[in-house]
Amino acid sequence: MITFAVLSKIGSVDERREEISPGRRQIAGFRVGAFEAEPQRNELRLDGERHPVEPLVMDVLCYLADRAGEIATRDELIDHVWFFNPAADESLTRAISLLRRVFARDAAGGPYIQTVWTRGYVLVAEVHRQGAAPAVRTFAGTPELETGYSVGVLGFHSNSPAPDDAFLADGITRDLTMLLSRVPRLRVAAYSSAARVDERTMGLDEISARLGARYLVSGSISRQGSDFQVRAALMDAMDDAQVWAQRIDAPLEEFFAVQDRLILDISTSIISALQVSLSAAMRGRRPFQLGAYELVQRAEALRLNYNRQTALEIVSLLDQALEIDPADAAVHAALAVQHTQNIVSNFAGSAAETFPLAKRHVETALGLAPRDPDVLAAAGIAAAMMGNARLAVRHLEQAADLDPNNPHTLAVLGWQQCWVEGTPTGRELIETAERRAPHHPRFALWAHYRGHCEIRLGDPEAAIAAYRDCVERNPNYSLNLVTLAAALAFVGEAAEARRVIATVREIAPRYHSDDYERLARRMVYWFGPDPSRDAMIGALRSAWSEA
Repeated sequence: MITFAVLSKIGSVDERREEISPGRRQIAGFRVGAFEAEPQRNELRLDGERHPVEPLVMDVLCYLADRAGEIATRDELIDHVWFFNPAADESLTRAISLLRRVFARDAAGGPYIQTVWTRGYVLVAEVHRQGAAPAVRTFAGTPELETGYSVGVLGFHSNSPAPDDAFLADGITRDLTMLLSRVPRLRVAAYSSAARVDERTMGLDEISARLGARYLVSGSISRQGSDFQVRAALMDAMDDAQVWAQRIDAPLEEFFAVQDRLILDISTSIISALQVSLSAAMRGRRPFQLGAYELVQRAEALRLNYNRQTALEIVSLLDQALEIDPADAAVHAALAVQHTQNIVSNFAGSAAETFPLAKRHVETALGLAPRDPDVLAAAGIAAAMMGNARLAVRHLEQAADLDPNNPHTLAVLGWQQCWVEGTPTGRELIETAERRAPHHPRFALWAHYRGHCEIRLGDPEAAIAAYRDCVERNPNYSLNLVTLAAALAFVGEAAEARRVIATVREIAPRYHSDDYERLARRMVYWFGPDPSRDAMIGALRSAWSEA
């Protein structure tokens, strides 16, 4: 939940604003043998004594715990924790040694980790899962980044009969300006400058020139009896057109309880509308006129009809952008995401070649802009596509703290949190993103993530409904059809599964059930005990052979 300072009573405003920070849940802990493992704290506890471990060492333990009793090969561990780093062999040996050193403190417990000669390791200690506890943390500071587009928030008008209600309009204007100011590459006109503008006596072009902002936000709030209403609109001054508008009605008694959602919903919708508007403008410009940032926006617009062809075109546009500016962190970040998505969707390349390439782009982007929330989000998304949900959550939480307006960050964070924790909290984050930004270029994918969460939560029927939502939003995304077919086959709807598979073969003739199996085994957090990974793989394989 986003927190703002509480207004103590009607008619007065507390000027002290709290740091905006998305609510957090700790990654679920578990018991391994006699130890309590707390991944969020990167520590093991035995009889009240704490034993801290390095984050990557904890990642190794979490992977082994997810595969308890099974052989985890050295290659699988290196691929999962170190992203195909050829120099990680010694690091893995050291991580296993450090874990054994801690586990040796349980003198009566026997060996916890067994080595399988020439193959890998088995966690032989019993593993018991625990629940997740709520936790809240904040990240202060906003990175200074190059401006890509600009917006001014004009003072919201109070249409209430009572003059004292003007403080409500002023509070929304200030909070909205503050929240939008945290968005990377978005320049927001100062509140003090925008407050001097009267849109009723000035034209859009004049206001735009005075504030130095192409996009303008205006709105009003009115209170009538026990209810209030907020209206907001986004205008493009260059094209003299309305881009987006929204109206929210709620009981007055809930004003302070819902104002967080009001402000965040409005700001997220504005950012989504800005991206779509800017992307549409880019499509109408000739390629040789486009700069690196504009090419990134043009590539983003292609996601509105995401398929193999557009995925490859996105890579081409981003490669062009990298030629223009090899030191652009945003381009490196976007390339990392797209390369990993291409592997997951089976659009191009091989994991052994492409994942190391994506990792290099992530490392370059983080080196150029370590506090850029877009870069942190890309690092998290790439980690998610490679199957490391714990690392994905760490990056995505930092990105969401720095920029709570990015709905895609919220959706992917929810997906990965659900996988790691096995609780509905993450699914609710996805639903929040869907509600806030229904016109976002990645809107169709969010239903796909929601379906993955339902599989993790053991509800394949709900997963089928979510995958169908994704099909309705984008009928050309083959991976969604594959996961839909697997869920249908698992619940016994074999005939429908075969019909979906026939569509997959038309859209993606290169795809095979073996590709799904490779994906399912790489995504180690995807499945719980029911449906299990093997059960889903078997169900799809059977339906595939009969289709």
